[in-house]
Amino acid sequence: MLWNLTYVDDIPGDYKYVGFKRSTSKFAKFSVSGKCYTEDILEKYNVEFVFGTEGMKLPKVTLLAKDRALYEGHPLCAVIAKDRYQVEDQLDEVDVEYQELENQPLFPEIPDNVIYSKSYGNEGKAEMTASFSLRAGRSSPAPMEPRVIAVRLSGDSIIIHASTQAPTVARLLISEMLGVPMHRVTVDVPNVGGGFGAKQDLSYEELSVVALSYELGESLKWVETRSEHIQGSQARDQIHEVKVGFTSDGRLKFLHDDITYDVGAFPLSWSGISPLFVTLNTMTSVYSFDFSYNVKAILSNKAPQGAYRGFGRPEAVFVMERIMDEISRMTGVDQLEIRRRNLKDLQDVGNINLVLQELERKYNDLKSKYGKGIGVSFYVQYAGPNSKVMIEEEKSRIPGYDCVRAFLDLDGWVVIKISATNQGQGMDRAIRNLVSKELGYDKVKVVLGDNEVKGYGVWASRTMLTMGNAAVLAARQLKEKISTLGEWEEVSKMMLTKPWKVMNVSTDVCYETDDFVGTVSGQISVVKGDCTGVKAVEHFIVADVGIAGDEEIVKGQLIGGGTSGNWGSPLRGR
Repeated sequence: MLWNLTYVDDIPGDYKYVGFKRSTSKFAKFSVSGKCYTEDILEKYNVEFVFGTEGMKLPKVTLLAKDRALYEGHPLCAVIAKDRYQVEDQLDEVDVEYQELENQPLFPEIPDNVIYSKSYGNEGKAEMTASFSLRAGRSSPAPMEPRVIAVRLSGDSIIIHASTQAPTVARLLISEMLGVPMHRVTVDVPNVGGGFGAKQDLSYEELSVVALSYELGESLKWVETRSEHIQGSQARDQIHEVKVGFTSDGRLKFLHDDITYDVGAFPLSWSGISPLFVTLNTMTSVYSFDFSYNVKAILSNKAPQGAYRGFGRPEAVFVMERIMDEISRMTGVDQLEIRRRNLKDLQDVGNINLVLQELERKYNDLKSKYGKGIGVSFYVQYAGPNSKVMIEEEKSRIPGYDCVRAFLDLDGWVVIKISATNQGQGMDRAIRNLVSKELGYDKVKVVLGDNEVKGYGVWASRTMLTMGNAAVLAARQLKEKISTLGEWEEVSKMMLTKPWKVMNVSTDVCYETDDFVGTVSGQISVVKGDCTGVKAVEHFIVADVGIAGDEEIVKGQLIGGGTSGNWGSPLRGR
């Protein structure tokens, strides 16, 4: 089978290419000489934050560095040329002089570099105590396709092709930045070569390209290099100084955590410091104990960090499961039993007993096979926050619902339009499967990335929860309408031949969860080590995912997540 896959860089057009002169200094005043567009030409374009800003001290973030480079790789200015080869030549001709800075805040208005801090609860008392220093170091999502954006003007319309996970949110940010109505902005997303969270946010480079195109009246394209992506798209970066109290039979009584969240030079427009809040919520998702913490989010001379698969959950699971293992070691209680003894009353997260039973079966098999080097984790991933959580609790400007537009076309095909894009996880196929099963009819087409359908993108493991359910409900409504008129293809012909009987068969349905939806899961990893290092030799995953739109795709997602964690994780502790 031949696949005709089109990505942003494949889209034809008379585009000029953009490249960025990036800082080679971590923190310095700078001046640029040569043909290069600086922040001066873009300073009227402001990017609004969409995350909740309550209780935070936020700097004014510019599209390009204003007068100080805040991290190595910070875009200082932009060049424009007819192709990518000339872009590189022109970048070589731009000179930058640096005056290094030390012992100064990144922004004068935030002298301590702390943009958020909060304390909750008090440290408890227990029969036994222990302390740990645990760190989730920086990672890069590194999808196959880095960021790509192409912008052209057509009359008063701004047509943007982008490799993004959330075209409707990108459209909102761009219309606000340019000061134009949303109906003038189209964000088209062809195939996306992976996202893993990185493409949830529009980077300041992407926004700079949009602003430059609008300001200069030029059709512009930017194709991020692999090294630019690794340098500029990062996530994680949390330090946990943990003290726990527990009983001699392994029951966790309290956990106090001093958390430092390294934001980087400034927060991104959407994700902000939201992964920190997800971490805090996830810490208490499985086990019962008294939780207290001191948290602070700090600015640093690193790239701004955003989303990466898990969005704060892996960091929390790492901390909690490391604690469970250490309590197991200190009390002599088995790894699985220690988890059972500390389970809270979990509701609506799947079949906990069956997951634990499968985990125990595999654990015993691997224990007898390898004897040692066996690591266990048990967790609940909460997903699909609804609008009440997003707006009232997280103070976000992005709701939690998604909508689907479904209609019967004149040729007998049922068309399902959604706002989500496909980063390779086959959501269109999964939704098509669900709708076809509901209708008992195979001629179903799923259209992705529709700007006119309300929806808010691919993030928080929510797409099948929101758009999948909306699609099934829309299919039911269509089926009810059709049931009084005839067969699918018969009715489609009637819209042309007998429109006085039926002119249109369509429906719009929106859906969001009543509350967070949880998935219970467990994993076991077996590692062997020698003088050359440690290698994972066997890995087992069990998860109750509910109804799967496509079982093979779900298996692939689980394997991909496990592989990402095993081979690229910078989580560590002492």
